[in-house]
Amino acid sequence: MSKIPNDPTLGKNSERLNELAFSFKKSQALAAALECGLFSAISSGASTPAEIGAFCDIDPETADRLLIICKAMDLVGDADGRNVNLADVERFLVREAPTYFGDYLRFTIGTEYDEWQGYAKNLKDVSSKIPPRKLYEGDLDDPVRAREFTTAGYNASLPLAHRLAKRFDFSRYNKWLDFAGGSGCYAIAACERHDGLRVTVRDHPNVIPVAGEFIAKHKLADRITAEAGDFLAPGDYAGDFDLISYITPLHWYLRDDVVKALRLAHDALPPGGGLLIVGYMLNDERSGPVDPAFYHLQAIREGHYTGHVPSGPEYVSYLKEAGFVDAKYEWLLPNRLGQIEARKPA
Repeated sequence: MSKIPNDPTLGKNSERLNELAFSFKKSQALAAALECGLFSAISSGASTPAEIGAFCDIDPETADRLLIICKAMDLVGDADGRNVNLADVERFLVREAPTYFGDYLRFTIGTEYDEWQGYAKNLKDVSSKIPPRKLYEGDLDDPVRAREFTTAGYNASLPLAHRLAKRFDFSRYNKWLDFAGGSGCYAIAACERHDGLRVTVRDHPNVIPVAGEFIAKHKLADRITAEAGDFLAPGDYAGDFDLISYITPLHWYLRDDVVKALRLAHDALPPGGGLLIVGYMLNDERSGPVDPAFYHLQAIREGHYTGHVPSGPEYVSYLKEAGFVDAKYEWLLPNRLGQIEARKPA
């Protein structure tokens, strides 16, 4: 058997493999710390197990054990004899912080853990026939779960939405149709930076009321409209839009459906109109990164291929097939989400 040149694992022990095998313990411990508010307690000044226990309403011994594992995972450290959160924990996992997205992690850890448990059974007897449903339909069809999902997405994605609003030139467009826009956070960020932009967000019916609340919170109801819509339904492209986007839904669909949606967008746009995709993306070699590769594997469920994570070149080929030109791609969130752009020929 050929060997990989300069294999960094040669001569090493099994620590790396154990880390891979038991990573689920870390995610569950993190979820527990978020659930009881450990990081908020420490941020507020609680340090000893007794102080943390009082803040979190748990026994001091329980607080001590949770504190120990959070130190072991480099979530909490010591400064001048007191327990303090590490910088990223303080920024993102303290509920009172403006950049908090702990609820998104709690929601996702619980959902993904259930979906991955016993995953190996999905690898046998997989059919290429069209799957009967999408992985996330059960969440969105339940109004309570849809609210949790949409709220968690808002908390997690608003900073990224502002990054996109800085990088993508929305000033070129007047009316934007944002499919699968969820909470409306991408539309919110763009409108806060570009005064002339008007946006219609179309998504699952149970998502729309929650999106409306976030839009109203940002006082943008006069510029952003949220309504039910399906990007595989030709009639839902109606409107004089000069920009159409798909914000992270496409990896849950197979190639034919993605190309169908892109053709519908091409037909609906005026000459010179823009197309924007924010999506999970494999690297050019299709050897990773890890997070998109997980979604690519996860889309083998219940005997079907239920989705596909494209590489950048694959996205470009889809866009060319649909009739777009000047297609290009780059990382919006490195090693996770790609930003893919194209335009309809003038």
